[in-house]
Amino acid sequence: MKSIKRIIALLLTAVMTMTMSVTAFAAGPTNCSLTVNVKDGQDLKGQTINLYKLFDVTVSSDKKNYSYTVSKAEGYKDALVEVLGSPITTNSKDEEIAKAVKDLGKNNSIGVQNFANKFTAKALKSNLASTATSNKIEDSKKSHTFTDLAAGYYLVYVTGGKEIQSSLVTVEEGKTNTVNLKTEAPSITKKAEQDTVSIGQVVKYTVTGSVPDTTGYDQYQYIIHDELTKGLDFVNGEDGTALEEGAATVNVKVAFTDTSVTPAGTTPTTATLSGTNKRTMALDLSEWVRDNQTNKGKEFTLTYYAKVNKDAVVTEKNKATLEYGNKPGETTTTTPSEAKTPTYPLNINKIKAGTKDDRLAGAKFSLYNSESDATSGTNAIKVTGSNGNYVVDPTSRNTEFESVKSIEEKGYNLHVNGLAAGTYYLVETEAPAGYNKLTAPIKVVITKNGDDFTISQDGTDETDKIIDVENSTGSILPSTGGMGTIAFTVVAALLVLGVAVSFIRDRKKEN
Repeated sequence: MKSIKRIIALLLTAVMTMTMSVTAFAAGPTNCSLTVNVKDGQDLKGQTINLYKLFDVTVSSDKKNYSYTVSKAEGYKDALVEVLGSPITTNSKDEEIAKAVKDLGKNNSIGVQNFANKFTAKALKSNLASTATSNKIEDSKKSHTFTDLAAGYYLVYVTGGKEIQSSLVTVEEGKTNTVNLKTEAPSITKKAEQDTVSIGQVVKYTVTGSVPDTTGYDQYQYIIHDELTKGLDFVNGEDGTALEEGAATVNVKVAFTDTSVTPAGTTPTTATLSGTNKRTMALDLSEWVRDNQTNKGKEFTLTYYAKVNKDAVVTEKNKATLEYGNKPGETTTTTPSEAKTPTYPLNINKIKAGTKDDRLAGAKFSLYNSESDATSGTNAIKVTGSNGNYVVDPTSRNTEFESVKSIEEKGYNLHVNGLAAGTYYLVETEAPAGYNKLTAPIKVVITKNGDDFTISQDGTDETDKIIDVENSTGSILPSTGGMGTIAFTVVAALLVLGVAVSFIRDRKKEN
């Protein structure tokens, strides 16, 4: 009996010893968090972050050992089997599938990244339900935190990126879990060929983008919008061909930056117009980017033209935006990319010499682009207008602009709008009655200065951006043949006559 008891005691001791030697695993908690950070220079506004928990995870108490089991969510195991491929099958055990992922490579290796991207594409094609989603992020921010997550191995995907570059991360309890996004949101940039413009000039605009990765999307929206200010009008080409009245489209050109790239599908050649005076353009490239998935990531340009009209101002700028997404009605619109094409005014204060505000009406001027033209009086800039307010107008026959006595609430009495930055020569062609006309051109230099401008007169900066032009005058000059001389002549004649009469009278007395 004692022997039996001794044997049982030894067995219990052995069991206890074995139990103590096994690492204790904690059950997977559900109060974990994950912070997703955007890349430098990027923003999460308008983006949607989806999480897919590929594996549940339990962690040993000493945080040294991890046990992974395939997610029970519908379709996840089938997706893992398809993406990993042989020798993994639907009959493979969870630990075998987890080991296949581990064997793909080290952190950030090409093999691991390819697995993440392939699983994402499969999830999108199969419409796998995400484990958690941020929904569309409405605010501008650099990170987003998910809370109340179950511990696990997560794939992090941002919808509608330039390319699928999903991230993988193990989320644990009691740990600061973070992941840095690798993908970038689609974006465009718009630029004008000219820094400043004059009225009547044709401006070439270029919008640059790249073909996004639409893998897994049955439909993908990619639409470029452009809105001109009232100082610009769309035209068909660099020659400034005006649109026909009521035209609903404008000519555009879409081409890859790398001329060796062969575009697929049909490349659009026109964009639709809408809005007041047809200044809003939309180019739907959705089908084109889907057709060009063999060229995904490749840069392309969209070019088109606009003409500066009489309403152009110094703050002239217009913007282009990109609308993209995998579902109509749930698209994201990028921050506008602005192209600034300012045009500048020439403000003239025509005054009497020696005064500051004795303004003179009736002075006429012409403006030239070169000193030689100013000297010869040829090729003057054409203008239209009246009452002291004029605009550059290449279609006009008039080349003169005339000052008025005053322009209400202005510190000048002559205004010409629509000049590009540059050097000009101002010539007075006619002075006000009673004043001396200027004998030499005035050199005027307009310089772009960021969003503002400076102006100088004969080398001197005008801080008020007004060119003061003085005309001199004076009192009447001395003359001859006036009434004063005639009076003296009459008096002299009378005196001579008196002397003659007196002489004759005296002679008669002598006789």
